[in-house]
Amino acid sequence: MRYPSFTCGTFSSANPEIPGQRAIRQEITGGYILKRRDFLIGSMAAASVTAYGTAQDTVLMSKLDRVGAMSGNFDGLLKEVRDWSQPAAPGELDIMDFPSMLSSRYHIHNVEVQQIHFLSMEPSYFDKFHARLQKANSRMVNMPLELDQSGYKGIISPCSPDPQIRAHAIDLTKQWIDRSAMIECPSVMPNQGALLEGDLTPAIDALKQLADYGAAKGVSIILEPRGKTPVDTLVKVIKEAGIYANPDIGNFGNEENTERGLRLMYPLAKTVSHVKWNPERFNFATAIGISKEMGFKGVYSMETGGPEPYAMQQQLLDYLLMNL
Repeated sequence: MRYPSFTCGTFSSANPEIPGQRAIRQEITGGYILKRRDFLIGSMAAASVTAYGTAQDTVLMSKLDRVGAMSGNFDGLLKEVRDWSQPAAPGELDIMDFPSMLSSRYHIHNVEVQQIHFLSMEPSYFDKFHARLQKANSRMVNMPLELDQSGYKGIISPCSPDPQIRAHAIDLTKQWIDRSAMIECPSVMPNQGALLEGDLTPAIDALKQLADYGAAKGVSIILEPRGKTPVDTLVKVIKEAGIYANPDIGNFGNEENTERGLRLMYPLAKTVSHVKWNPERFNFATAIGISKEMGFKGVYSMETGGPEPYAMQQQLLDYLLMNL
């Protein structure tokens, strides 16, 4: 289904005709005098329809206030950067235009940018991006971090068992915490890699260090369920490190694990919850229902993929709005 468009809170439908207005136009064009009784009836009907439209608009806006979108949804159009020592040119879609695109196409003002889509680490670049956010009346809600030279395995991670890699990842993460603070982004999400059972102390201590560093700058640390990491292990790390969760509804593997995992992670969530559409693995409506039941107050940040990114995002947005 498609939703009516609006700008700055003003409802506009595909058909602007409402009772009363049509009669007034007919009076002008048809040359007859509208009776007072008909005018009053038309006016009352117009007021009723206007009130109904305003109520619908308010509900829709309140839902959209809870919706965000990831830059990764458009990774085929965006330039990906892993080495910021070299200059990079924008792709088909410039990340600078991402906030305004989300606003104009989808009426979404909650922006989640993966750090690999920023083309520079210079403070002036982030000042410019922050200005573009403000121009679109938008805000950052999270910054996922991929520190590997390629791929998404989380080899360079603050949770790495290798102390040298772990120290390097902590340093890199702090640099991105600094830049998150520049654009008022409330959280960063490191990739914890294949965090399995064993001695979790080094990972917990590293995350505590990052949590303390981020707290001084207004930036929280969050982790999402990934691959082989058991949800109980992840929850233990999150709790003991004093950080927060991103309950990604599509990352638990199957329906049973999804329901259990979401009930464990939503109480630990603060900024975002990633949402996906994969009915073969989990029930979307049930997952969103659990978020409500567990009192989640953050942003549902959409994560899509595929060859038609604009259409895929619209489809997921429709499903999400129907279930919020």
